Amino acid sequence: MIRHYDVTGKLCPGIIGWNADSGDESQWKAFQAALASGAADTAASGTVLYRVRKTWTDSKSQKGAYKILANAKKCADKYEGYSVFDADGNVVYVGALTATDVSESAETESFQVKVSISNLNIRVGPGTGFAKTGKYTGKGVFTIVETSEGNGSAAGWGLLKAYQSGRNGWISLDFCEKI
Repeated sequence: MIRHYDVTGKLCPGIIGWNADSGDESQWKAFQAALASGAADTAASGTVLYRVRKTWTDSKSQKGAYKILANAKKCADKYEGYSVFDADGNVVYVGALTATDVSESAETESFQVKVSISNLNIRVGPGTGFAKTGKYTGKGVFTIVETSEGNGSAAGWGLLKAYQSGRNGWISLDFCEKI
């Protein structure tokens, strides 16, 4: 990447920190370093970009990169099999077409489960490849409205009723007893 200054030698726009003739080139050097390290998503503006892709590693499937999570979610909802990823590659949202089609054998009847551990992670999607919400179920009885297969759980994953509208509250059924 080059600047207008690199080609013409003019101070256009002459912002301090970007050109050697302005007495300080630190911002330009920091920007170049961020590009080289792959951290450019946050380096220039301090803003995280949410990427809409089929998988984190499938960059060719990317539909867009958004500063606003709500806009990324809208995009993911338009395409079958798409999710929203944060800058670290964690799934932060499963698109509506993805969530309903994750498993062809999804149960449609709700049922209750008893959780006997206090720290059962709640995830945004059905599998350990999906980000943790940072919340736990705690011990108790919970209603599951849908089940799905997914990595990290032999018994499958259950969508908690409290998270049904956003489709972003899944627990491993390995740690549950159906009642």
